[in-house]
Amino acid sequence: MKKEEWKDKAAEKIANTALRIQVKACLLMSRLSSKVSVFRLKSIVVIVCCCSTGFSLYLIANALLSKPVTPILPERIQLPTHNNVIHDELGENNVDSSTYKQIQEYKKFMDSTKQTIRASLMDSIKVLEEIYLSQQTK
Repeated sequence: MKKEEWKDKAAEKIANTALRIQVKACLLMSRLSSKVSVFRLKSIVVIVCCCSTGFSLYLIANALLSKPVTPILPERIQLPTHNNVIHDELGENNVDSSTYKQIQEYKKFMDSTKQTIRASLMDSIKVLEEIYLSQQTK
C-alpha cells in the first residue's frame, strides 16, 4: 500500500512541476507578444507559413525529380565449405552407445522437468541420433 501511495505522490509532484513550467512559459510568451503590434504578429505568421510551404514544395519536388538512388545491398557472407555438406559426406562419424544413452537420458530429463530444448540443440541431437541409428543398420 505504501508503494502505491509513494507512486501517486511522485506522479502528482511531476505533474505539478510540468504545469508550473507550462504556466511560466505562457506568461513569458504573453508578455513578449503583448509588446508586439498586431500587424507584426500577422506578418510573422505569414512568413512562417510561406517558409514551411516553400520547404514542403522543395521536398516534394526533390523526391519526384531526383534520380533514383541504388539501395545499399548487404555483401554475401563467405561460409566455410563444411557447413553445407551432409554429415555422411564428412567422412567417418561415429557415435558410440554411451553417447547415445547420454542423449536419451538428457531428453528424458528435459521432458521430466517440462523444459523445452532449444531448436539448435534439438537439431544437433537429431543428427547424432540419425548417425547412431545409421551405424546400427550397417
